[in-house]
Amino acid sequence: MISLKRAVAGMVATAALATGLSAPSASGAKELTVAIETDLRGFDAIKSRVLGIAASTVMNATNDRLIQRDADENIEPQLATEWTASADGKTYTFTLRQGVKFHNGDDFTARDVVEHWSRLLDPANKYFGRLFFSPIEKVVADGDHTVSFQLKHPWLPMERLHAGVNFGTYVPSSRAVAEDTMNREPVGTGAYMLTEWRSGDRVIVDKNPNYWDADKVSIDRVVFRIIPDQATRYAALLSGDVDVIWTDRGDTIEKAMEDGKLTVHSRVGQGAIINFMNTAKPPFDNVDARRAVQHAWNQATYLKVSFKDTVPAVEHPLGASSTCDAGYRGPDNAMAKEFAAKAEAATGSPIAYEMIHTSTQRGRESGEIMQQLNRRAGITVNLQPVDQLQLRQKVFTNNYNMSGWRIADAQDVGPQLFALLHSKSPYNLTKYNNPKMDELLVKMRTAGTEESRAEAMCNVVRLMNDEVPIQYRGGRKHYTITQKGISGMRPLYQGVPDVRYLTIN
Repeated sequence: MISLKRAVAGMVATAALATGLSAPSASGAKELTVAIETDLRGFDAIKSRVLGIAASTVMNATNDRLIQRDADENIEPQLATEWTASADGKTYTFTLRQGVKFHNGDDFTARDVVEHWSRLLDPANKYFGRLFFSPIEKVVADGDHTVSFQLKHPWLPMERLHAGVNFGTYVPSSRAVAEDTMNREPVGTGAYMLTEWRSGDRVIVDKNPNYWDADKVSIDRVVFRIIPDQATRYAALLSGDVDVIWTDRGDTIEKAMEDGKLTVHSRVGQGAIINFMNTAKPPFDNVDARRAVQHAWNQATYLKVSFKDTVPAVEHPLGASSTCDAGYRGPDNAMAKEFAAKAEAATGSPIAYEMIHTSTQRGRESGEIMQQLNRRAGITVNLQPVDQLQLRQKVFTNNYNMSGWRIADAQDVGPQLFALLHSKSPYNLTKYNNPKMDELLVKMRTAGTEESRAEAMCNVVRLMNDEVPIQYRGGRKHYTITQKGISGMRPLYQGVPDVRYLTIN
């Protein structure tokens, strides 16, 4: 396979791309610089496992989905031009766009969709996100431009899943996957092609000259700079070194709102910023210990200190439109002490645990506030800062007591709840095991109407809130800040700034 760097070299040289927002080259080419928080694990679903916001921001530029969200958050065609569901709700058929090319020149066909999904669904590949879409039994092709997703049972989130941001929805080149180059050199049908990836520094993508929707893409090069520190990201924005930044820091957001040269984009979604409590190990194998820690916790205090109230408190991850009475255990120090005493009586020792957190400002604040609030209830918290890769490794290997995590923003968080809470799920990272919960989750997944599904989902959340394998730190409100001259930012669906339709004025 020809290296992507060589494949686009001629295009890059011809374009003579500019190096600043307001300084296009003689050819009129434009460059955009986007600051992201973390380096990327890669673009292959099996190897990289998780698409965080940084990786999704790049992936969204290089790879397309069958369907996506438009500027009004409605579902619109992308690689599929139309789709239908069978009368029994067990088959979804997608008609694929013709004439689309991958970055390596291969034709996009039904084969690429089938091979991609078959790989994710194959238990032998151990894709940990498989349970998110386990109702999909198989994907089959009918000719070159039609694919059918055959389900084990009717599944209401099917369409919403495909419009989301995850490894399943982005279709890679089957040849790149077979040649094992996809992880470092993503080959998609997307608006941009990878030119260079300097680990820990930047990822550079250039406009795909053969993109099927090229008329909507006006920026020729996008440089994703990896800047972990939010203060440094914001300083780079103020100096003009970058044009777009992702942030969740309240002080930065407040300052940007007062700066007439900047624009703050935000969106409230579903999901939550959370903490996992490992129910397979002491002290959190005891439900009263978990309840004690939950009552010692105070979202409002944390969000005021760490986020300057730019993120909402939540009692469930179902979104602001949900009317679910979730039975949330709120802050109550007397109750925290009462449950702590019950846990100590059962185990013979006071509650003490280790919390791992990222070494970012956000992570440090989370740990320190948790430590202080727990101390008031007589609970000892030892803090261990780690980098994000170490944190993920510890969680995935069950080597932790408490760890920060997230329920990703999505129009439908049901598949995530199933994966996080079902006892047989490989993504059940808290090792929570309750037959009653398993029963509720199955009812939620197989519900035949939106109303019955909403009721089942509320029952799931109510039991989760009662036994607290997962603790909320806040809701999901996403922010991106841009230079005033940037326009065309679509809603931050799942927190991802979409660079494809941006323009420089």
